[in-house]
Amino acid sequence: MKRAEKNVTVGMSKELYSALQRLAEEDCRSVPSYIRLVLREHVEKKRRELPPRCPRPGCTQWRRLPV
Repeated sequence: MKRAEKNVTVGMSKELYSALQRLAEEDCRSVPSYIRLVLREHVEKKRRELPPRCPRPGCTQWRRLPV
């Protein structure tokens, strides 16, 4: 696995952390690993839902840009 290029600190309630911890354990993952998985899946889902976009104004080629 490649090294993280950006670190992020996120505050959350104890209830949310406990829920994430429980889900991570069920998936045999650490909490940070589980959070990365959930975020990756969420971004991919949103990316699939977005309509194709033109990379620049006036462009006639419509394609999906990477997120």
